[in-house]
Amino acid sequence: MKTPLLLPALALLLSGFTLHAEDHKLTGDNTTIKFVGTKKDGKHEGSFKKVDGTLSVDTADISKSKLSLTIDIESMTTDAAKLTAHLKSPDFFDAKANPTAKFVSTAIKAGATKDTYSITGDLTLLGKTNPVTFEAKAVTTDGTKTVAGQTSIKRSQWGMTYGPDKVNDEVQLTLEVKVKSS
Repeated sequence: MKTPLLLPALALLLSGFTLHAEDHKLTGDNTTIKFVGTKKDGKHEGSFKKVDGTLSVDTADISKSKLSLTIDIESMTTDAAKLTAHLKSPDFFDAKANPTAKFVSTAIKAGATKDTYSITGDLTLLGKTNPVTFEAKAVTTDGTKTVAGQTSIKRSQWGMTYGPDKVNDEVQLTLEVKVKSS
């Protein structure tokens, strides 16, 4: 008589290990990556329309969560068609030689306030990888979890050195992910 009760108990115990994990497929439909570059007389905004990746959230231990993104450089758009073409050229992203950029988290930590997180990872652009940290906030509304964060990078760290007297080195990056909450 103990065996029939043991199997459901064992199944319940083992299922507890997966109850804390939420895996989400990331695409251009639920993930937005934007950037703002500045210059002496203004700024330009852009984004990437094609993104592929995963967000694995460990609700029991956030430090075990992972974020991985591959960004299609050719999918870039900006507020000026001529600028978009120039950014895809070897002066900036060199889309033909480097068709993708990648971000892979190395650490996700709870922030100082509720629902805030510090996400650190390796950003690869132009074949060069550098660490990046951004602060993010997670909000759940109507069954959708939104994680949004931003950071600033220096484009020269990845070899984008075109026009230092025309274009500022610092670029603001914004990431927003919207997924169905479990």
